[in-house]
Amino acid sequence: MKSSNSLRQKPVLTAVKAIVIGAVSGAVLCAVLLALCALLFVTAENVPQDFLSPFVIAVSALGSFFAGFVTAKILKQRGLICGIFSGILLFILFLVSGVTASHGIVSAETGTRFLVMLLSGGIGGLISVSRKSKHK
Repeated sequence: MKSSNSLRQKPVLTAVKAIVIGAVSGAVLCAVLLALCALLFVTAENVPQDFLSPFVIAVSALGSFFAGFVTAKILKQRGLICGIFSGILLFILFLVSGVTASHGIVSAETGTRFLVMLLSGGIGGLISVSRKSKHK
């Protein structure tokens, strides 16, 4: 017979796996979007510097939304909370990679990006869980 402690850990491990899968899928989406846009920026003759910061935040929000959506789709419950956690994990991944690439420099927009990613991840999870599936 299984102990009650192992029964409680299984949903937590399942949630952690779903959050990691969601965050990785959001990071992959961000990488694809950034690669496509980098290609467009290279072909463009000039890109205004004021455009880059809101653009990066928008791509981060889309990736976080997708991460929350995927996480909640896997779990089929607790969409808001799990979406928020996947957004936080994705933010941490971006923060660590950004700090590593810039040798310890954190930009002023980090707080804004954190809030946007937290909210968009939660909204993505909420929408994923609240969508009605079509029954045949």
